[in-house]
Amino acid sequence: MPIKGLSETRRLPRLGKIHLGVKKTKVVDGREVTFPSAVDHFVFPEDSLLYGDLVKVFGEKPKELRILIPVEDEERWCSQYYRAYSQTRGLICKGDGDTALRLVDVRTGALVDHKTAEAVLKEVRCAGRDCPDYEQSCREIMNLQFLLPEIPGLGIWQIDTSSINSIRNINSAADLVKRIYGRISMIPLSLTIEPQEVQDPEGKRRTVHVLNLRTNRTLLEMMETVTKPTPEMLAAGDTELPVPDDETPEMVIPQAQEEKVIGSQPPTGETRRGRKAPQKGESPPRDREATQDEKREIVQAARAQGKSDEQIRDMFYAVTGKKGNWLLSDIEKLRTSLQKEEKSPEQETDDFLKELEG
Repeated sequence: MPIKGLSETRRLPRLGKIHLGVKKTKVVDGREVTFPSAVDHFVFPEDSLLYGDLVKVFGEKPKELRILIPVEDEERWCSQYYRAYSQTRGLICKGDGDTALRLVDVRTGALVDHKTAEAVLKEVRCAGRDCPDYEQSCREIMNLQFLLPEIPGLGIWQIDTSSINSIRNINSAADLVKRIYGRISMIPLSLTIEPQEVQDPEGKRRTVHVLNLRTNRTLLEMMETVTKPTPEMLAAGDTELPVPDDETPEMVIPQAQEEKVIGSQPPTGETRRGRKAPQKGESPPRDREATQDEKREIVQAARAQGKSDEQIRDMFYAVTGKKGNWLLSDIEKLRTSLQKEEKSPEQETDDFLKELEG
């Protein structure tokens, strides 16, 4: 007799991770910092026992992998959420743009950090790109899991990407394949990395490298070979894949595919977002978009006053009347609001004496 809850479970191990960038180092303020840098090809894990097989089949710097999607459930093979990670705790916040599960400090109510002694998992509103933590510890991340049928071993390979264009490409191609075949699992496909021209927030055109799902068949050939899913194919939906959220992605390349180094300074004459800095004697524009550093300053100041993440989000909306797209003038309003809430030691003493007298 089978063991209920055990014998019917099927689980595939993860054989390794394939990256979209390489590690580089840079000296910042006298210290050496390691950061990911995007490349135009897939990067195989050199410490893998299957590295030789990967290179033999695909080459050292491949731009195409022949893959199979193992299951139908998108939640398993291409899980995609706003995710925030900590180097010590792994995944600390996961949201879909409406709600999020967030690991918060019991004492402060803020997102956990290295000072947190006790933490609790809490469901909160997910502000997505308007969250103060976006682009700091949080970003959109897809965990793409697939089979490499030409490589020895029975297990899953994974690629993590935070490229908006890659996520859209994968979703769109998968939908088209499903419309033709009625399924996505166990159909020979190619995962490619290709150049794509995009427009940055400043309106400038540039080329980045993104993921795509491809096939060497024409649509007509695909439609002519359509077959109904077999019971074995449908049963593949019961197969468990490795949980993609249990570790910090080491080589996730930002959507902008820029070499971002924590604590590094932008080149002289430029800000972190590439805007030209005001020259000496020149006043900065009053209604430009607020930079991440300016928003970060407000968040840190609010947390220093003991505000929780939820209180900070409410403060942003209450003061500016916006849920995003904050301008420099909005930041100044927030800064003024926080300064009004601050009390000097003398003010706190006076308030305490008034309470005693009352």
